[in-house]
Amino acid sequence: MRAASSSAAERDLNRLRSVMLYDSTLQPLTQKQEPQEQKKQEPQEQKKQEPQEQKKQEPQEQKKQEPPSFRPGLNQDPLFWCFYVMKHGAFKYDQLANRFTAEQDSKRDEIMRLRETGKQLKQSTGIKFTASGMEGDIMSPRISLHAFQVLACLNSLNAVFVNPANHVYAEFIHDAVTSKPVFIVERNNKQLTMKQATEEQLASLRATNYRVENPQKPIKSISAYTVADLTEMCHELKIQLGAKMKKQELYDAVAQKLVL
Repeated sequence: MRAASSSAAERDLNRLRSVMLYDSTLQPLTQKQEPQEQKKQEPQEQKKQEPQEQKKQEPQEQKKQEPPSFRPGLNQDPLFWCFYVMKHGAFKYDQLANRFTAEQDSKRDEIMRLRETGKQLKQSTGIKFTASGMEGDIMSPRISLHAFQVLACLNSLNAVFVNPANHVYAEFIHDAVTSKPVFIVERNNKQLTMKQATEEQLASLRATNYRVENPQKPIKSISAYTVADLTEMCHELKIQLGAKMKKQELYDAVAQKLVL
């Protein structure tokens, strides 16, 4: 009887052990399911974060696309320093230890180049100037727009000079073949501001302003125009016309506006 009872007890223990072993195998199943839940949640979290990151990045990209502007000091030679930054860049301008010395040295260098290629320059571009007169203009405390045009041509630089108050502009494009930038130099009273132009900005400027073909002689003699010609020019220059204006009055009104 004792042997039978002991064997029955062992069978009961074996059953309990088998149940315990079976239950212990259930634990790994919960561990396998956790990565699946994480995988399902991760894309949702990424999707929520992506738009926020894009919103943060968009304003930064727009700021980078805006062309930088340069504004020379009122006590400087503004047109010369616009030319200097066009040629050498704003970084080199900012690094100058003595701008007065740099200005004098740079002007002398340009005069030496002009002496070497001045005749060829006049023949190829049609710009009229005398060697002595242009050298004096370049070495003056404030160069003229004529000297700025010559320096831009001498160095194959591209610039558009605009006077928004008079709705007039002049183009000094001397390298339209390569990918050299075009700079807009804008006059506001005595202050000049220069920036590298985009195609959209150039198109808008040309569409809303009157182009002066020859800055040294912006208007021809009165005999070269008819009343209809002068009236059309007044409309393009946004000049308000009076009643029954005479030809001379129209001509004088146009001449006053064609000032860069």
